[in-house]
Amino acid sequence: YPTKQVIMLMKVFRLAGLLLGLLTVFTGAFVPAVQPLLTQQKQSTLEFAPLMAGFGASSSKGKKGKKDSNKKSTKLKPKKQWDRYMSEDLKSADALRVAVRVGAVEAKWFSVGEIKSEDNAYTEAAVIRHRALIGDHARRMFPAEVLAIDNLDYGYTTDTNENTEKCEWKVVGKVEAMPEDIDKMIGFRGFPDLTGFYSSSGKAATGDTKQDGYNKMKGKGITGITALEVHD
Repeated sequence: YPTKQVIMLMKVFRLAGLLLGLLTVFTGAFVPAVQPLLTQQKQSTLEFAPLMAGFGASSSKGKKGKKDSNKKSTKLKPKKQWDRYMSEDLKSADALRVAVRVGAVEAKWFSVGEIKSEDNAYTEAAVIRHRALIGDHARRMFPAEVLAIDNLDYGYTTDTNENTEKCEWKVVGKVEAMPEDIDKMIGFRGFPDLTGFYSSSGKAATGDTKQDGYNKMKGKGITGITALEVHD
């Protein structure tokens, strides 16, 4: 007959075999259950990736659209707008004076130049598109009165009276719509100033950097390297 030790050992092996069988059954049931979950998770990840790619593409398009929408706000070139002012296309257009005033409604107007527009049809658009050039030239002509930090109003007049204070000025705010090629249909010419940025010859700047006031204006950062270069 088997001894007690042998009987005990046989029980242990039998219990181990039973546990091994149960583990095999449990594992076989668990793996099929887990597999769909892993497959579903992988599919969800793949479906999410195109959404992320779409989001990125949408953002990129948005930036491109923004760049295009800001195209009109690009600052115009003084020489190019001078040439357009003097061109044959605008030869028959009226030259209207433009001016700025600082802050208050009752403030003094400072006349700084003239604008033209094709068939006189885009006067307000011409003022708006040339605001940067008008403001820059106002600071050249009136450095003590018009500062870079000032909030300016921009206006024009159809009066022929040379006395600025006796003219009726119309403030220009916003134009809802402009032609796509508006920059080619308008021009601006600044009045002659001590810096030589604009000259009275009607052709080009003088290039004379020794004239009164030029070095003083240059020191304030109002002019460019030379009078001829800043104009061209």
